Amino acid sequence: MPSIENLSWAFLSEAPAHRDLQVLEAHFRRTLEAFGFDRYCCTRLSGLRMADIPTIVSRHGFIDWDQRYWRERYIEQDPCSDWIAANQTGFTWTDVREAAPAAAATMWKDALSEGLANAFVVQAPGPVGEKIVLRMASPISRFNPEHRPLLESVGVVFATLAVRLHEIAADRPGPGLLTAREAECLEWVALGKSDWEIGAILDISPKTVNHHVERAKRKLDVSTRMQAVTAALRQGLIRPVIG
Repeated sequence: MPSIENLSWAFLSEAPAHRDLQVLEAHFRRTLEAFGFDRYCCTRLSGLRMADIPTIVSRHGFIDWDQRYWRERYIEQDPCSDWIAANQTGFTWTDVREAAPAAAATMWKDALSEGLANAFVVQAPGPVGEKIVLRMASPISRFNPEHRPLLESVGVVFATLAVRLHEIAADRPGPGLLTAREAECLEWVALGKSDWEIGAILDISPKTVNHHVERAKRKLDVSTRMQAVTAALRQGLIRPVIG
């Protein structure tokens, strides 16, 4: 059986050549299992407030916990938020709990009930001023400290490549001048939706919505959002507003 080191180096050398997000995800899951981690969630984060629900880039096995986390409003007490805000990377949930033993006791208990005994968190700079945050979780609380540097390298490479492939998929050209995502955002602008509402609908951050709309405005050579909508409708780049 290949060692953790061999599997990790194989991933680090081969991952940049992957051109499909699903292929990258499958390779990452195989590598992650060697470290004893069975689930992960990669997000683009624009803030750490209740309203700043992150954009999911890639996720495996984290859906139930994420839904519970936001339903119970654990973001308001999660000490990991402070570590992320301070740009600390390569930390485990155990590190956070040991630093503040009494904090978020109910949250940690609920996470354990979901099979999340420990997690390793890494982050990297993301597009449009965002952060990329990757949580890799394990049903086992113990984590070999000797594996930290290697797992951090694997995690950062995966997260960065996953965001790039996610962006490429969203920005594949549509039927004309605009990308599919730019046209999609303009269609919702035409319906009077705000960036926050559009982000919630498309599962992207409000900042990313604004990025797509601003880029569409430049392509259409206009100065306002409604001018962009009018120009896109005139050129048949978006669907007419219904209702």
